Amino acid sequence: MFRHPVPTFLFAVLLLLRSANPVCAQENTIGTDTTGVDCTRLAIVGGATAAGVTAIHFYQQNAWWKEHRTGFHVSEDLSYARNIDKVGHLYGASVLTFVFSKSLQWANIPESRSLIWGAIGSTLFQTYVEIEDGYSQYWGFDRVDYAANLVGAWYPVLQHHVPVFQNFQFRFSYYPKNIGGPSAIPGQTKTLLDDYEGQTLWLTVTPRGLLPEDATWWPRWLGISVGVSVKDNVSPDRYLTWYIAPDLDMRYIIPRDTWFLRTLGEALNFIHFPMPTVRFSPGVIWYGLYF
Repeated sequence: MFRHPVPTFLFAVLLLLRSANPVCAQENTIGTDTTGVDCTRLAIVGGATAAGVTAIHFYQQNAWWKEHRTGFHVSEDLSYARNIDKVGHLYGASVLTFVFSKSLQWANIPESRSLIWGAIGSTLFQTYVEIEDGYSQYWGFDRVDYAANLVGAWYPVLQHHVPVFQNFQFRFSYYPKNIGGPSAIPGQTKTLLDDYEGQTLWLTVTPRGLLPEDATWWPRWLGISVGVSVKDNVSPDRYLTWYIAPDLDMRYIIPRDTWFLRTLGEALNFIHFPMPTVRFSPGVIWYGLYF
């Protein structure tokens, strides 16, 4: 049934876009109900999504799957990269939901609806990737990866409906370490996606949103981040390193006068910018700037 999931996925995307809002309008006001969906923009979103998914499929097919096909199977690896990859799945799915939902808002689909459809689109894409992994002799359909995908895809919806969660954000920073080196798949080289030693995943808390309204002594733009990375990943003795650093809430640094600027601030909040940092485990190391 899922032996060739790409056409199925693309068909699902078309259904998603068609179901998002069947009423077209001549004018638009981004993210409002006042004029109906802008079908021209929705067509652009659909075309860009189909082109992007097709390009990603051919890249992954040639880089990861093509030479290593086998029967569909389920496999969990709970030691690979000390599970940093699981956090990466959560983060990546959350980013996809954001991209899909903002694209739909650009086509004038209201925010609450676009978030739902964005989460559905992210879930569909991550499901397609996991199914393809299920046919790879080196991977397999990983149920823990898939659970992380689901949490990440739907976390932005939770943030929208339960605003207190907007004070807890997932972020990413990267400084190349082993990119271009041997991958876990024979004959392949590492890319940003699996250069885990260069990746740090962060959970950022913005305390101002958790404090009483009169706690003006804490700036709205200032957050605190805890990060985790893996070291010596090619060794059986790989280990995790933990960090703490200040962070920036770009929603309160970039002006919010227009939809584009608001979206830019929210998008930049997926990135942890270089900041003074303390590694607190194992051992203590102070960094003037940590990337």
